Amino acid sequence: MKKRAFEPTSEVQRAWNRAADERARAPSASLSFAPKQVDLLYPLMKADTLRNTSSDWRAHPEIFVKARSRMVTALMQQGISDEVVLSAMSRVPRHVFVDEAFYLRAYDDDALPIGHGQTISHPSTVARMISLMRAAGSLRHVLEIGTGCGYQAAVLAMCAEQVYTIERVAPLYDSACVNLGQMASVLQKGAAPVHVKYGDGMLGWPDAAPFDGIILAAAGLSVPQVLLEQLSIGGVLVAPVGERVQRLERITRLSTNEWCREVLDAVNFVPLLGGVTQG
Repeated sequence: MKKRAFEPTSEVQRAWNRAADERARAPSASLSFAPKQVDLLYPLMKADTLRNTSSDWRAHPEIFVKARSRMVTALMQQGISDEVVLSAMSRVPRHVFVDEAFYLRAYDDDALPIGHGQTISHPSTVARMISLMRAAGSLRHVLEIGTGCGYQAAVLAMCAEQVYTIERVAPLYDSACVNLGQMASVLQKGAAPVHVKYGDGMLGWPDAAPFDGIILAAAGLSVPQVLLEQLSIGGVLVAPVGERVQRLERITRLSTNEWCREVLDAVNFVPLLGGVTQG
């Protein structure tokens, strides 16, 4: 058998081997994709006594309670003073409504993806919009356009007597029903019934109208007239309006054919769309 000729290692191969050896000797580092500020909220994570897994987080609910308390404190510092809204924000567990991948960011003042091109709104935006609706008086019947994951509907359930909410994306409707079903046992006393409908939010919910509060979780170029018609006299609609530049608007119905519009904060929402979709 012919002896195999010796093949010297090339300079490139030697460099590759050296790099591989260095990587093998280097100590492994744990990676965290959580924002820096979150580390301050979770001292257990800092002490390396809690791993970043959903099962560990569920085993330590006190961490979420602390994070939610700090979120409410931050809302107060931003000017939210409605005690009913603050109480609702302190009771509704936002982490239940986000994907487990975002548990560490559940109580950041940030919009988080919930799939299908949609997001869960900033806590400050939710609190601000509900406060604007409540400024006209206590809420009885409330309509929400764009249920999403159900978080805002759950907060509304702590601020109104009846909540109606419409979602046009079938998978989001399904997940919202599951999430809101969990809230029945978590919130128990004090939460209003939440009626969830799969349908076109642009049409409103005429069978349940009139509403003394309507809130839109998506931005259109204008507010559909059919929604304005479903407001009761004295009722308030709060919605983001615009395309590239969006502003929050509060519209109050003064009489059968008269509405008053106020243009308020700059905001950034997903677009308001009609019809329904399977996802």
